[in-house]
Amino acid sequence: MIKNYIKIAWRSLLKHKAYSFINIAGLSIGLTACLIVATVVFDELSYDRQWSKGDNVYRILCSSTQVKDRAPMSVGYAGIGPTLKRELPEVENYCRMSTHKERLKLGSADDGVEFIALDAEPTVWDVLNFDILQGDPRKFVAGKGNLVITEKVRDQYFPGQDPIGKVIKNVPTFGDVQEYVVTGVIKSIPQNSHLRSDIITLSQYRAQDNVVPKDGYATFLPGYIMLKPGTDAAAFTKKMNQWYSKYFDGKPDYVYQFQPFKDIYLKSSQLDGYQKVAGNIRNVYIFAVVAALLLIIACINFVNLTVSRVFNRAKETGIRKVLGAEKMQLVIRFLSESVIFFVIALGIAMVLYPLFIKPVEAYLGHELVLNMQSGGYLFGIIGIVLLISLLTGLYPAWYLSRPKPIAILKDKLTSRTQLSYLKKALVVGQFAITATIIIVSIVVHTQLNFVSTKDLGFKKDNLLSLSFNSWGNKGGAFKQTLSQLPGVEQVSITSWYPASGGPGNMSKTVDLPGTKTKINIFFIDGDADLPAVLGLKTKTGRLFDRTKPSDVMNADSAMNPQSQATKDQLAVRPLLTTAYTAKLLGLKAGEKYKFGGVPIGIVEDFHGESLHTKLQPTFIHATEIQAWGSILIRVKPGQQTKILNAVNKEFKKFFPDKPFKYDWVADAVNDQYKADHKLQQLFTCFSVLMVFLACLGLFGLVSFTAEQRVKEIGIRKVLGASVANINALISKDYLVLVAISIIVASPIAWYFMQQWLQDFAYRIHIQWWVFALATVITLLIALVTISFQTIKAALADPAKSLRSE
Repeated sequence: MIKNYIKIAWRSLLKHKAYSFINIAGLSIGLTACLIVATVVFDELSYDRQWSKGDNVYRILCSSTQVKDRAPMSVGYAGIGPTLKRELPEVENYCRMSTHKERLKLGSADDGVEFIALDAEPTVWDVLNFDILQGDPRKFVAGKGNLVITEKVRDQYFPGQDPIGKVIKNVPTFGDVQEYVVTGVIKSIPQNSHLRSDIITLSQYRAQDNVVPKDGYATFLPGYIMLKPGTDAAAFTKKMNQWYSKYFDGKPDYVYQFQPFKDIYLKSSQLDGYQKVAGNIRNVYIFAVVAALLLIIACINFVNLTVSRVFNRAKETGIRKVLGAEKMQLVIRFLSESVIFFVIALGIAMVLYPLFIKPVEAYLGHELVLNMQSGGYLFGIIGIVLLISLLTGLYPAWYLSRPKPIAILKDKLTSRTQLSYLKKALVVGQFAITATIIIVSIVVHTQLNFVSTKDLGFKKDNLLSLSFNSWGNKGGAFKQTLSQLPGVEQVSITSWYPASGGPGNMSKTVDLPGTKTKINIFFIDGDADLPAVLGLKTKTGRLFDRTKPSDVMNADSAMNPQSQATKDQLAVRPLLTTAYTAKLLGLKAGEKYKFGGVPIGIVEDFHGESLHTKLQPTFIHATEIQAWGSILIRVKPGQQTKILNAVNKEFKKFFPDKPFKYDWVADAVNDQYKADHKLQQLFTCFSVLMVFLACLGLFGLVSFTAEQRVKEIGIRKVLGASVANINALISKDYLVLVAISIIVASPIAWYFMQQWLQDFAYRIHIQWWVFALATVITLLIALVTISFQTIKAALADPAKSLRSE
C-alpha cells in the first residue's frame, strides 16, 4: 500500500513539473541554508564541553569595590589560586593560563614561525585532560621553559624525528631569548575551545606570586580554579568573598566571581579584558532564529503552493472517495507526496552542504568541529525533516480528505474563504520575516557606516605602528633614523596607541569632585611628539614642547615613583587632558591637579577604543621612552608602501634578530568592528536568501492565480483592458498583503535593533527613512516578481483561452 502511495505521488510530481520545481528548489535552498547556519550554532554551543573535569572548572573574575560601574575583570591577583587552595577546602586545584603568540626558531624563516601558545603552569595537567602521545610532559624539567607541541606541529616540523628533548629558542619581541625543551607531544587541541592553541609553554611561578599581598601591589593574571565535585559554586563564591573581606580586615579592594568554564567562550563580551577566541551568546540566538526562519519561509512556500492546488485536485479526491477510499488513506496519500518533496530536497541539500561549508569555515577563520553529515547528527536531521514534512503537509491532506464526494464533485466546497485566509496569512508572515531582515540589514549597515566615518578625534590614516618591543639602548637612534626617512613626517615612541586596548596603559581610582563616587582615570605615557603624531587638536592651552626640559620626564624617573625627587616632579609635571576629562573633573589649563600634575593643555576628545565603549577620563604624560614601547610613524599620503619597505630595511639593521611586526592604525581601528562587519555581511546574505525564497513562493502563487483566471483575463482583453490594467488587477491583492507584512515587521525590527544598538556607546537613532526604504525595496521586489508572470498572462492571445467557451 505504502509503495503504491509513493508511486502515485512520484507520478504527480513528474506531471506538474513547474509546481514540483518551485517546491523542490525552495525547500532545497532553505534546507541547505538552515543546515549551514545550524552547524555554526551547534559548533558555537560546543565550546569547552570536551574537558572531562570542565563542570568543576571556573575562571576567576574580580570587580572593583570602589568603582561601581566598572565591568568585572577576567584577571585577578596572580596568587589568588594558590591562596584559595591553601585556605578553602572546596578548591581542589588551580591553574594560571592564557594564550599568546610565540615565535620559535623552526623552519627556514629568519623571523621564526609564529604559533598560538597556551602559556600555563604544570597544574594544567590536573585541570584539563590532554591526550599525550609522546614523552612525559607532566614531569617538569627545571632550568628551562618546557614546550609541549601538538601532533600537527610535530608532523610538520619534525617529520620522521623524535622531538622529545630537543632545545628550541624563541624569537622575542620583548625581553631576552628563551630556550624551551620539548617534553611532550599531545593530540591537537580542539578548535572549539577558548584556549585554542598550537603549542603549550610551561613555566613555574616565584614564591611571591603564590600569595595575595595585603598591600594591594601585585601582578594580575588570568587564573582558573577547580572545585571538588558536588561543590555549590554560588555558596562557595559567598564563602570566598567573606574570607577575602576578613583577609583585608573588612576593606577588600575587589569582589570575586567564578565563571563556569563552559560559559567563557560565549558569555565574556561584557567583561573587562582581552580574550582572543570569544563568541557572543546573542549572535548564537540570532543565528538560531535565522536558521528557523529560513526553514519556515521554505515551508510556507510549500504550504501555499499546495493549498493553491487544493481545488484543482478536488475532483481527483472525490472520485477516490466514490471508489471506496477511506479518509486516513487519502491523508496518507497526500502526506506521502509531501514526504517525497522533502526527501528529494534534503538529498539535494546534503549534496550542496559540503560545497558551501568550506567557504563558511574560511569566512569564520577556523574549522567547524561538528559536521551535519556525521553519525548521529545525520540521523537526527533526517528525522527532523521527515517530521517537518508530515506537519507541513498535514493541513492540505486533512482538508482534502474531509468533504463528502458529492460536495467535491459539484464544486461546492464550503471552506474556500478559510483557505484564502490561510494563504493570505502565510504570505503576510513570509514577507514580514523578509521585511524584518531587510530593515535589520539597513540599520546594521547605517550604524557601521556611522562608526567608520565618525571623527575619532585623531588622524588614523597614514599612521604606521611598529608593535610593542624592547629597543634597548638603540631606541633613540632608531627613532632619529626613521624621522630622517623621506616621506616620514613625525615619529613617536609610546606605550599606547589607538586600538591597542583600553584608553591608556595605566589607571588610578579617584573621587569624582563634589561626590563620594569613585571613578577610574587613565594615563597615556608617550614621548613629547605623541600628540602631534596622533594629530590631536588643542582646545585651550598648548601641546608638549620638546625644547622645554620641564615638559618631559625621564623614563627611569617615571619607573621609580617612590623616590622623593620623582614625587616632587610628578606633583608639578605638565600633562594634557581631554575635554571630557576637564569637564568631568572641573579642570582648567594651567591649574594644578590635586592628584598630581598641571594640565598645560586641553585637547579635543579622541576615541582610542571602539565606539562600543564610552569615553574614559584620560591624561597624557610626556615621558622620554626609548628602551621599550611601540613606535608610531606619520607617513605622507601616497607613500605608504615605499615608507614601509624603508622602515623594514632600517629595522633589520638595528634589530636583526627581532621580527618586524607592524600595523596600519586605520586597519587596527577598523578591525575593532570586524565582528560587526561579519554580522552585517551575514544579514545581507540572509536577506538575499529570504527575499529569493519569498519571491519564489510568490511567483508560484501568482502563476497559479493567473492560470486559474486565464479565461477572465481573456475576456477583459477582448473588452479592451490593457496589459497595465490586468497587471494591476492581479497585483493589487498581493501588494496589499506585502504592505501589511511591512507594517507587522516594522515594530519587531525596531525593537530588536534598539537592543542591538545598546552595545554601542555612540550610535545612530533609527529614522523613519529606514522603514520607508525597506518598504520601497520590499514592494519593488514583490512587484517585479508578480509582474513577470502577470504581464506574461496579459500578453497571451485571448483566442486560445476562450476557444472552449
